[in-house]
Amino acid sequence: MVAAAGCGRTSAPPATLQPSIVSMHPHDPAAYTQGLLIHDGRLFESTGLYGESSLREIDWTTGEIRRRQALPEQFFGEGLAWHDGELWMLTWREQTAFVYNPDVFAIRRTYRYEGEGWGLTSDGRHLIMSDGTSTLRWMNPADFTEARRISVTEAGRPLLNLNELEWIDGQLLANVYLTDRVVAIDPENGRVTASMDLSSLRAHLPRPHQAEVLNGIAFDPSSGHLLVTGKNWPALFVLKWR
Repeated sequence: MVAAAGCGRTSAPPATLQPSIVSMHPHDPAAYTQGLLIHDGRLFESTGLYGESSLREIDWTTGEIRRRQALPEQFFGEGLAWHDGELWMLTWREQTAFVYNPDVFAIRRTYRYEGEGWGLTSDGRHLIMSDGTSTLRWMNPADFTEARRISVTEAGRPLLNLNELEWIDGQLLANVYLTDRVVAIDPENGRVTASMDLSSLRAHLPRPHQAEVLNGIAFDPSSGHLLVTGKNWPALFVLKWR
């Protein structure tokens, strides 16, 4: 049975975080970034758009693409997560999740799901996915069926357009699509506990550029820093955020 969680009561406004830039690195400006993650020092990225979607491993200090696997043209790539030694990648409207060998990028399995796929992360037990609404779903890794869901609220109101996700020390970070904002979410009740406005990063992007919205959050456990970028951003930023 799927359990629902979330609360519509008015709550205190979220804390405001003020990240600072530690360093800045090259990033492929042609990458329509959807998912970003670090595992054992390796940076992986998923990109979107029909005919251009891909899974990548990147040297984040130089921007070099070490490995790339294109998706079939009929798939629009979305969120990316590491779970139990494998890479999981969503698709937007194709209702298909791909599971990859992380060393050779060969597809091991595929799963079907209902609705759109946006962001994806793992809490170590379940995969957690967003679909562009205020709902987050916990999915069983054995068969990608839904185990639980929550509704995310900010100051008592549903927060829509949740996109790329990252699980960090028992809390969720999420990009809010169409903004340059990242929020922290309590996974037990869905409340937004903190918010950070990263719009100031745009002033540091090399010009000319065609940068779209911020999207892509990777947590580096070795430093405690965040790596962030955006769709068609020519730079990747390392941030001190707490």
